[in-house]
Amino acid sequence: MDDQQKVVGRVAALERELAELRRLLAERDALLAERDARIAELEEELRRRDKNYRPKPNSPPRKKSVDRRRKGQRRHGGFFRQQPQAAEVTHHHDVYADSCPHCQGSNLTPTKDFTDHVQVDLPEPKLEVHRFRRHVMHCPDCNRTCQGRADLELPGAHVGPRARWLAAYARAHLGISLGKTTALFAEWFGLAESRAGVLGHVKWAGKLCDPVVQKLLEILRTSSVVFADETGWRINGKNVWAWCFGNPQLAVFLIHQHRNRAVLHAALGDTLPGVLVSDFYAVYDGIDCLKQRCLVHLLRELHRLRETLPARSVSYFIQPVMDLLQDAIALGKRRGTMGAKAYAAARQSIHDRLDALIGGKSPRQADCLRMWHRLFKHCGELFTFLDHADVPSDNSAAERDIRSVAAARSDGGVNRTAWGATAFANIKSVVRTCQKQGRGFVDYGLSLVRATLAGQPPPLPLLIDSS
Repeated sequence: MDDQQKVVGRVAALERELAELRRLLAERDALLAERDARIAELEEELRRRDKNYRPKPNSPPRKKSVDRRRKGQRRHGGFFRQQPQAAEVTHHHDVYADSCPHCQGSNLTPTKDFTDHVQVDLPEPKLEVHRFRRHVMHCPDCNRTCQGRADLELPGAHVGPRARWLAAYARAHLGISLGKTTALFAEWFGLAESRAGVLGHVKWAGKLCDPVVQKLLEILRTSSVVFADETGWRINGKNVWAWCFGNPQLAVFLIHQHRNRAVLHAALGDTLPGVLVSDFYAVYDGIDCLKQRCLVHLLRELHRLRETLPARSVSYFIQPVMDLLQDAIALGKRRGTMGAKAYAAARQSIHDRLDALIGGKSPRQADCLRMWHRLFKHCGELFTFLDHADVPSDNSAAERDIRSVAAARSDGGVNRTAWGATAFANIKSVVRTCQKQGRGFVDYGLSLVRATLAGQPPPLPLLIDSS
């Protein structure tokens, strides 16, 4: 009887503990329901305030940011200017102390020891005034008189070519205004110029550079790889477009009021023998050639979608596409370290993965479906760089070329007239091409002046074959 009572008491105690656990679980469920209701209420409030708000999916924690400014974290070794050699020293100064800095004594005697401090500086600006005395000569053969022309003597001009090229360089490359250019001339060189005068110099330089730009476009049309990009510009407050076309050795800028296919065909023609590298802008579809679409643009948009779409859409479609593109870029970088057979197999694996992504059932989510359609449309233009070693996987080269144009636009350095925009683009093309070729813009500009005055074809700022 006692054992039976103990069992009954034990069962009663367990039932009381079970009831207590059920009560705690009910309280927990109530708290969770209250929390979910509060979250839904806050999300609804955010949606009312921001129509573009979307709840972020659960994602792994971000990697800790690294301060690249610290010496141990720099990705490159930095740039150090080489010290001038002894033969390059143009001015020598013997420096003696007047008094002792320790005890302020003035009874100092020189020793045989010394230290050298080499300092590079600009010479004191000095304005040069050239007078060309053009002597009248008589020709006994035809009994007529004539006059010669000196080197770098511009007919009818009161300002020489070096000052004019500096004005063009300041306006088209440095991006400073006409007023600041006149201040630069007056402060540093003592040359009094008006804004209209500086604008005339820019116009003069733009006309000289125009045949060079046309020749660069001809060379570009036969190049094995062509980069293309465009950005906004303004002429007298109206929105226009600045185009950039280039390859590793040259760059050409055009400013046009349209962003359509006619501008592209006028610059590059209907067909190209090489590969056109661009973003996914539909205008570039109109040229008949091999194309490489910028994978960095695609990855950037996929990364943004990964941060905003639900976790299921990310794991089902977005992340596999990102992994595929990143693996393809890594394969292109390892091309030189792999054998031909292994590389061909890895390249075929990349294409097979792409076929599996776009060949299956299309995703239902709107953004994923949009990206799926883009991959399907440009499936033959994503991995061209795997077949051609000189073709990059991105359009960074064109973006680097056009970045200074975008910076000048942000600083308000746009144009007031169409001819001013054309002059700006022509000068910018020559400046950037000279930079890529490692050639000085002023030296090339003077050679261009000499050729023009002599009636010769303009020289090209190309030191190596552009193809």
